[in-house]
Amino acid sequence: MTKYRHPRGIMIVAFALLASLFSAHAADKNPSAVIELFTSQGCSSCPPADKILSDYAKQDDVLALSWHVDYWNYLGWRDTFSDERFTDRQRRYAVSFARRGVYTPQAVVNGRNHVVGSRLADIEALRTAYQSSGKGLTVPLETQRIGKAVHISAKADAGDATLWIVYFDRQKQVQIERGENRGRTISYHNVVRDFSVLGMMTDGQVDVTLPLAELKKKGFDSCAILLQETTSSGTPGAIIGATVLQDMEG
Repeated sequence: MTKYRHPRGIMIVAFALLASLFSAHAADKNPSAVIELFTSQGCSSCPPADKILSDYAKQDDVLALSWHVDYWNYLGWRDTFSDERFTDRQRRYAVSFARRGVYTPQAVVNGRNHVVGSRLADIEALRTAYQSSGKGLTVPLETQRIGKAVHISAKADAGDATLWIVYFDRQKQVQIERGENRGRTISYHNVVRDFSVLGMMTDGQVDVTLPLAELKKKGFDSCAILLQETTSSGTPGAIIGATVLQDMEG
């Protein structure tokens, strides 16, 4: 008498093999809005905006990012997180918004418009208006762990768009010894430390695979992925997709 293996047993083995290909990880977060704050440790007007950004950083449905600019460093205190590349990003936004200059604190919502970063009501007005009018993060970014890598993909009916990776530290406390905020100890949240281009959307599609070991090697707490349109002048446009990677173990 011939014995046949039960189909259920075959299915269990198949699922076990499939699970071995995908490392266990916490679900990545897909926010409904991105709020970028351009700030400086040397700006006396910035601490209230930093507090607002910190509160947003605790919300799962918002990706809040703190970009520290370098143009206030001459006031007597060099911002320990400042980077000229972050200042350049803000200046490129100024071109997108047809502004002559930059300022702090400045909050940019979904890459579409800006308000003073210490005005919570104005930030919320932009955020809710974009979400209700379909100008939120309408393009899902799909992430999959495959072995020791993460695969990121998206499809959209969009023109020129860039896939960015943004590395940040979730919380940093700084004792400021000089400058306009001297004597203060300020907690900063979701502090951007580095960012770079991952790829470009071609024919409405982008696919990128990253080794998890490379992400960990940076030494920062977290990283986010942004899908951002490019304006006709080549400057940052609307952010149409975002996700926060929850597990960078390789």
